Amino acid sequence: MAITADTINELYRRFRRQPKRLEDRNLSLLVDYVLDTDALDMDGERLVFTGMPQSSPFREIELERVNGVADLPEAVAVVLPNSIIFINKSDLSANVHIRQIKMPFRQRLRRIFGLGKP
Repeated sequence: MAITADTINELYRRFRRQPKRLEDRNLSLLVDYVLDTDALDMDGERLVFTGMPQSSPFREIELERVNGVADLPEAVAVVLPNSIIFINKSDLSANVHIRQIKMPFRQRLRRIFGLGKP
């Protein structure tokens, strides 16, 4: 099963808000995965993706920013408010999906025709 747009939308829907309790974020899935691989490391209150370049803004994520963790057939998904980091189970590579915020219709028209503020 591949990661599809429907899968991504479902993850954003499922983890729309950050749970109040830390236990409800499924971080235990991530902890189990960290123990089994070198692709991730937990440094205090941060999650470090060791396979990403140092310059990547997604290399270090504070655990308090994580809305939830999902175990998918091919990957482990770390869901943040506006992005999802997928850690491939087979080769331990990481892929990032960034949610595009849709611009209201009026604002798009203004941008197209150069009227007022974009």
